[in-house]
Amino acid sequence: MHHHHETSEQPGQATDPVCGMTVDIEQATAKDHAIEHEGTTYYFCGRGCKLEFGDDPGHYLDPSHRSSM
Repeated sequence: MHHHHETSEQPGQATDPVCGMTVDIEQATAKDHAIEHEGTTYYFCGRGCKLEFGDDPGHYLDPSHRSSM
C-alpha cells in the first residue's frame, strides 16, 4: 500500500526551502527564482524567499529549520 504525502515532490517540482511551498522548477528557473548553493540548486516561490535564502542559506538548510507556512 502506498501512502501519498503532501510534501512529496512530483517530477519537475521542488520545495521552497524558505516557506515550504511546492515550486514548479521550470517556472522558477524562467523567473530567475533559483540559487545554486554548494553544488545544489534551490528553487523559490518568489523573489522574497530567494533573497531571504541568499542572506542566510545555512539557516534554511539547518535540519531543525521549520518552514513558516
